[in-house]
Amino acid sequence: MGPAERFALILGVTFAIPMSAAHAYLDAASASLALQALVGIGAAYIVTGKSYIRRIKALFKGNKKSDVETPGKDD
Repeated sequence: MGPAERFALILGVTFAIPMSAAHAYLDAASASLALQALVGIGAAYIVTGKSYIRRIKALFKGNKKSDVETPGKDD
């Protein structure tokens, strides 16, 4: 399943689930947890993006796949 099909599936499921207004209390701890989750997701996207950019640069420079550093791999 490619990224486009996966996105379409997630979008379809999101709209298929009925949404209603939630009358809930949102305190500071809940907001802090949500903010930390968003920051963590953003950091993961940045690290993943940097990894893909390195691989693309190595492809154009003509480096072999084994020459590209893998994050978290110690030599």
